[in-house]
Amino acid sequence: MPVRSPRHRVGNNPTTKPHRLLSALALPTVAALALTLTASGAAMATSPRTKSVTVGHNALSPALGAAQPAAVDLDVMGARGLKAGEHNLAADRATAAARAARSAERMRIAALVAKVMRLAQTHGWQLPVKGYVLTSGFGPRAGGFHAGEDFAVPVGTNLTSMSTGTVDFAGQESGFGNIVKICYWDGTISYYGHMSAISVNVGERVGPGEAVGKSGNTGDSTGPHMHLEIHPNGGAAVDPLPWLADHNVSP
Repeated sequence: MPVRSPRHRVGNNPTTKPHRLLSALALPTVAALALTLTASGAAMATSPRTKSVTVGHNALSPALGAAQPAAVDLDVMGARGLKAGEHNLAADRATAAARAARSAERMRIAALVAKVMRLAQTHGWQLPVKGYVLTSGFGPRAGGFHAGEDFAVPVGTNLTSMSTGTVDFAGQESGFGNIVKICYWDGTISYYGHMSAISVNVGERVGPGEAVGKSGNTGDSTGPHMHLEIHPNGGAAVDPLPWLADHNVSP
């Protein structure tokens, strides 16, 4: 009987050839993907020449559907920031300079107002007596000439300087009895006659409203009063009433 070689059934185990084929096919695909990722990653590098950087949501190439990255120039950003900072600094300096100028102007105006007020107080004019009655005016009287204005007041009424000036004379003089003469800042000289008391000395500086003595009835007088004469620039006497009105002082 012939010897038959044993038959072997074909099993269901897969051969190794398909594994080798899959490996051969998968290797180039993975390598390609790795090369793609490497190329995309290289795009993230900063160029030392342009100083720009690439930014995006992922590093995949456009071929894989990734968003294309945007390039930002750092030199441009730095220049813009520096320019904006310089502009803000210049604006702040301009604002500070304007504020300082306004403050200086306010101070200048305040100083000017204060100076004007001081001058008004110093060089202002006022009546030399209060509570008076006018009894005899400037002009001819009893064959003579009355060179002043009489302010009738009780003996001992305060008499004050009409403005800023210097006492030119303080004492007795024929006809006037006790008299004080004051030379004011503009050269005008006033006479206060028939005084009962004198409280200033020659050469003494006086200001508006400062007491210089008291009214009386000394010298050639017919009753207690103050005799006022006005001598502009130390010259001849003028009518006191118009002169007072011209200096904003009206009895």
